Amino acid sequence: MSFTALSFDQLSALLGSRTRASAARRWLYRGGAVPSELPARIPGVKPSAWEAVRIAAPLPAWRLARREAAADGTVKYALDLAGATVETVLIPTRSRSTVCVSSQAGCSRACTFCATATLGLLRPLDAGEILLQYAVAAADAPVGSPVRNVVFMGMGEPMDNLDAVLEAVDRLREAPWPGLSAAHVTVSTSGVLPGMKRFLREGRGHLALSLNATTDAQRRQLIPHNRTWPIAALLGALREDRALHPDRRSFIEYVLWDGVNDTDADVARLAALLEGLDAQVNLIPHNVFGALPPIRSPALAYPYQGLAQSARSLAASDLRPPSDDVVRRFQKGLLLRGVRSIVRWPRGRDIAAACGQLAGR
Repeated sequence: MSFTALSFDQLSALLGSRTRASAARRWLYRGGAVPSELPARIPGVKPSAWEAVRIAAPLPAWRLARREAAADGTVKYALDLAGATVETVLIPTRSRSTVCVSSQAGCSRACTFCATATLGLLRPLDAGEILLQYAVAAADAPVGSPVRNVVFMGMGEPMDNLDAVLEAVDRLREAPWPGLSAAHVTVSTSGVLPGMKRFLREGRGHLALSLNATTDAQRRQLIPHNRTWPIAALLGALREDRALHPDRRSFIEYVLWDGVNDTDADVARLAALLEGLDAQVNLIPHNVFGALPPIRSPALAYPYQGLAQSARSLAASDLRPPSDDVVRRFQKGLLLRGVRSIVRWPRGRDIAAACGQLAGR
């Protein structure tokens, strides 16, 4: 087992003290940049006790292959994890940051709108490798904007690697470090029903369903496994969970494409589908990965020039985002029908770090 995957109780047992275990966790999550291997000494832990940890539970094999910063402050890390490259994204705001972690190198699903799907599945990540992503990004967060949220929305389908994801969520929530609340950990799925049901039974975080369509015919064109688990079955699982956990809110991710799923009829159907779910809809304008996104601000022109050459190596996509006016009209239509909705405007597009763009470029 790796150091990052150790539970607090396991670390306490190795160190012979919960106080030492707290100091070791503090070193990992609050001590600055994460090294490639455990040092000979850390503050607050007796060297002889620490040596037992270094032998029994080293850090996962990793190196930072690349770090890129976007014009809006978003940072993308390409991490080499024992030969598999995964991408992790840090999204800072004025008061807090969010880390978007990957659960697989590549992806086991074939969603047509996602650059990661073009890679295929390289391998699943273990819990220690998932947690290492959090530690690396958290150490790099801007002063005054500590990491408060973790979203499993990077590379991979979390439900296809659920044992590792559940273990990582448990570690993220452990006190004293990192000590995140369940309300600040969100796991996204493209709709893998068996995993969804298990996560709703066992998980201690929010679940976000990437719905993206209002009819099965529409969704099958975007997400092939909708043939196996159609919309009614997915929303049925959320309704069953709501009956058991009335205080738990459902999150629905809805990527918008021009002329595909952005009509007034889609607004009406989506509101009807979600009736009684107490769901929040996160609207996400599509992020192009086979060609350059439209440049709407002169300030963004220069970063997009850097993206142009790398974009040629990604699979082409005919999908395009709707205009900002259409996005706002769609949101207004949901709000008028009593559906909570926010728009997740793109972050990190100029470095291919936005939703759906992670492909190890």
